Amino acid sequence: MKRMTIDEAFKPTSRTLTPEGFLCVKGVAARTGVYQYLSSELDLDGPERIVNVYRPPAQVFAPESMATFPDKDVTNDHPDDLVDSTTFKEVSVGHVRGVEQDGDNLIVDLIIKDQTAIDDIDSGKAELSPGYLAEYVEAPGIDPVSGTAYEYEQRDIQINHVAVVEAARGGKVARIFDHKPKGVPMAQRKVFLDSKKSRSIILDEEAASVVEDAVAALQKFADEESDRADKAEATKDEAEEKLEEAKKETSDAAIGARVKSTLDTIALAAKVVKSFDAKGLVSPLEIKRAAMAQLKPTRDWAGKSEAYVQAAFDAAADEAKETEDEDDEDGDKSKTNDSLKRFAEDAAKRGLKPTSDGSDAYNKFLRGGK
Repeated sequence: MKRMTIDEAFKPTSRTLTPEGFLCVKGVAARTGVYQYLSSELDLDGPERIVNVYRPPAQVFAPESMATFPDKDVTNDHPDDLVDSTTFKEVSVGHVRGVEQDGDNLIVDLIIKDQTAIDDIDSGKAELSPGYLAEYVEAPGIDPVSGTAYEYEQRDIQINHVAVVEAARGGKVARIFDHKPKGVPMAQRKVFLDSKKSRSIILDEEAASVVEDAVAALQKFADEESDRADKAEATKDEAEEKLEEAKKETSDAAIGARVKSTLDTIALAAKVVKSFDAKGLVSPLEIKRAAMAQLKPTRDWAGKSEAYVQAAFDAAADEAKETEDEDDEDGDKSKTNDSLKRFAEDAAKRGLKPTSDGSDAYNKFLRGGK
């Protein structure tokens, strides 16, 4: 992807004035190494974050890239867009006279013709920031000099202008030579890069605020992703538990137990209701509900709760058992009476008569007497 880029970070000086009052000065406009950008500056998708971009020496000092510096406009702060034939009169305060390599730095030779810009530089506004077009290629790696990891590599750098700014991306290296600092230096503070505060960097106040906002956004995104992962894991565990329960319910032992429970309930219902019709039901609760509906059809058993049906059926079953016990007892009495009747008839055949002495009659009967 090719993007217009603005780097704010370098400083000027070794100043001389021409007879016309123009300021001639040199300064570092760029350096090699890893630069940090916000993802929105590179049009990257996803939440706002810090992106490390590597500027290799082969790209920064490429002859075709350095050749784009001479005669480019100098601006006082960056314009809203690239400088062209329709805007240079409003934004240009000078131009670049030349460019050279100095170690890892790229030096520009400037002439500043606008008095306001000259006054700003004399007052301490002395950092340089190039505005340029470049290609950003996703090529993760490690800077061999600093050991810093990066995600993208900057290539095909084409300079459009060089701006005089308050603070440049290249750091204090990118500055006008022989700059005479005035006033209090920019405040610096420590910024923590993770929630455990195990990693930190020291940044200028303005940069620190940007980084802290980006870190907070990343932490929020990470927390949301963690919550989603936990919910997904919980759903997975619940599904596995239900599957295990289903396996248990369909085992031979479980099926056998359910069949026995169904048959036992049908047998008990048949005692509660004579000629009970289970109607193909297999659920013990529904069998009990059907039995009660046949026993007491005037009630709305379909709308009764499980506890109500269970209690009513248990009461009916107990009552049926008591009736069955009474029937058994009556049967025993009938058998006893039949035995006594046969005994009396046999005694009469033997000529026995009723006597007040039951014991004598009984003993005589045993001896076969008449």
